[in-house]
Amino acid sequence: MNKINLPPRGAFWRMTKLAGLLLLPLAAMNVAAVNFPVGTHLIKGTLKDWQNKVLTSSAALTIQAVATNGTVIASTKVADPTADGYNFLLQIPLSSTATDSTAAVGDTLNCVLVQESGLSLAANPLVVGEANAVSTVCLALVNMKNYTSTNGTGTTASVPAEYVDTIAAWMEAYEIEGDYDPFADYDKDGASNYAEYRAGTNPFDATDKLAITAYSAPKDAPHAISFEYAGGHVYGVATTLSLTNPQWATQKVKKTETDAEREQVMPSADEDDVGVATIYVVPAEGAKSQFFKVEAK
Repeated sequence: MNKINLPPRGAFWRMTKLAGLLLLPLAAMNVAAVNFPVGTHLIKGTLKDWQNKVLTSSAALTIQAVATNGTVIASTKVADPTADGYNFLLQIPLSSTATDSTAAVGDTLNCVLVQESGLSLAANPLVVGEANAVSTVCLALVNMKNYTSTNGTGTTASVPAEYVDTIAAWMEAYEIEGDYDPFADYDKDGASNYAEYRAGTNPFDATDKLAITAYSAPKDAPHAISFEYAGGHVYGVATTLSLTNPQWATQKVKKTETDAEREQVMPSADEDDVGVATIYVVPAEGAKSQFFKVEAK
C-alpha cells in the first residue's frame, strides 16, 4: 500500500466538519473569478435624418447596441422627441467583464438602425460609460436617396444621404439655389457633383478637380501616376487601349513599385490631410498605346 501524504495541518489548511460539509481554504479550491453584475448604463440620444431633423416615432426605427460578436445587448424604438430633443434611451446592462448579454465599462458597441422594412444601417459606435450614469449621443440616419438624371438619359443613381448633406452645405455657403442633382456639373470642370464628392474636391471650383499631375513610363518598370488626393478618400485607376470609343476598365495598382497589386488605395485616412500621392501600374503587354485616368471610388 502506498503511503498517502496528507497536507500539513496549519492555520491555512484545516478540515472542519460543520453541518456535514467539508470546508477547505479557497486557495485549494481553484475557483474561477466571478463575473459580477454592476448595474446599468443609460445612453440617451437624438437620432436625426439627413436634413438634420429630429426623427419621431413615425419613422418606425429601432436602435440596437450590438457587441462585437454580433449579440444585441440593448434595443429600443425611436420615440417622439422630448422637450430637450432626445428621442431614444438605451439601457446597457453591465458586468465586471463583458459577456454574451452584458457589456463592461469602457466597451465600444456597434450601433445598428433597423428600419421597418428590415433594412439595417450602421451608425456611429456607442461607448459604454459608468454604471448608474447617463451619457448622451447624437446619431444621423445614413440612408440612400435615388436620383434620376436630368440630361434625358433616364439614368438612375443611388447616392448616400451624406452627399445631399454635404452639397447642401456647399450650396448654402456659395448662396446657390437649385437641386442637389448628383449628375450636374456646377463648376463645368468635366466631373459631376457626385464624382467630386467622392474625390473630396470642390464641386463649385473648376480649378479643384481630380487629375493626373505627373506620369512616368520607364521601359522595364511599373508606370508611375501622381495625383492630388484628399484624406479619407479612396482612389483607383481606369485604363483603355484607345480613346476612340474607349472601353474603360479597372486597372490594378501598386502603392510602391514592388507592392502587390490591388483594386484601389487610400493615401491617407486623415480627413484633414491633402497632398500628392504616387501609385504604380503595370502596362498592358504588347499594347501600342494605353491610356489611364484616376478615379475616386
